[in-house]
Amino acid sequence: MRSRTGTGWGIALAALGVLSLAAAAILAWVVVPDRKQLPADTDTSRQFSGTAKLLLNPQALATGDLRSAVLINVPVTAQRTVKATATEGEAAEVSDTRVLSTGTGAQVGRTEATYAVDRKSLEAASDPPSSWQVVPHEGLTVSWPIGAKKQDYTAWVNETKSTTTARFVREENKGGVDTYVYEADVATAPVKDEQVLGALPKGLPVSAVTALASALPLPPDAKALLAQALPALPDPVPLNYTYEAKSTFWVEPTTGLVVDTERAEIRKAGMVLRTGGALPGIPVYDVATNFTEQSVNEAAADANDAKNSIDLYSTTLPLILLGVGLVALVAGVALLLAGRRAAGTGGEGPGSASPAGPSP
Repeated sequence: MRSRTGTGWGIALAALGVLSLAAAAILAWVVVPDRKQLPADTDTSRQFSGTAKLLLNPQALATGDLRSAVLINVPVTAQRTVKATATEGEAAEVSDTRVLSTGTGAQVGRTEATYAVDRKSLEAASDPPSSWQVVPHEGLTVSWPIGAKKQDYTAWVNETKSTTTARFVREENKGGVDTYVYEADVATAPVKDEQVLGALPKGLPVSAVTALASALPLPPDAKALLAQALPALPDPVPLNYTYEAKSTFWVEPTTGLVVDTERAEIRKAGMVLRTGGALPGIPVYDVATNFTEQSVNEAAADANDAKNSIDLYSTTLPLILLGVGLVALVAGVALLLAGRRAAGTGGEGPGSASPAGPSP
């Protein structure tokens, strides 16, 4: 009877051990990889605040209101929304919408780009569906990969349709979260984003350029150079634009979530002379922004929640299941072996008697 009971327990414990080990394997090979990629329901908005040292208001320019066209040292707010609009295997279609407003709430800029990204590396997807209408790009666009490393990354600059390097520079606590800090400098390059160019004038009358020159906070030597060049400018004056930027990102490495961003961006307008030469670019957009305190707190909370989830499914639960599985399997096998030994020696122990009684 005792051997049967031991055998039953042995089978139950061995089964528990096998199931626990299988569950650990499923977590490690199925559940965790699914969590270590851009979620299909990604929909994140972050708020920025900052200052426009100089901002040319396109709406005011379009209406000829030159007095309101130049904004100097005004507070601005911005919002960036990143949303996964579709997924297909390891690829995700992600929209990146950015809006800039003055402190009064007047919108002065808006861009939207849609990318096809690899859900694990966050770089360009290798073979996205042909039906997706996406911007061709290289490198990172909307965020960092889950499991960000202390290394440099290639980042996409949609304004100039080019890449830059996001350099790892240090570790730092931000919003109560341990982060990796990356810096990216965008060298001066022509603006190629049609959305940005579409919001800026392609040319201005010489009279408007003269009025703007007096309103812009240019250094005296730049004003003198512009005044000297005015007679050589065609009317209207063709304009071209360049972009440059300096950015710093605080990234929680386990999740790849950005906890804070600081960015300083400058656009300059260049003017072509009748002779074919060009004047040095004149700043028409000089804006610095960073996450609001509330957005830093929200991003830190999101990073903590996601990190805890990844740690739970990739480390804590698998280790618990592995430990339980091994202990249960060893105990079950030991009970089964003990039961077999007991069954094999049950009729030959001390005090046993032959059914036929003593020999004559």
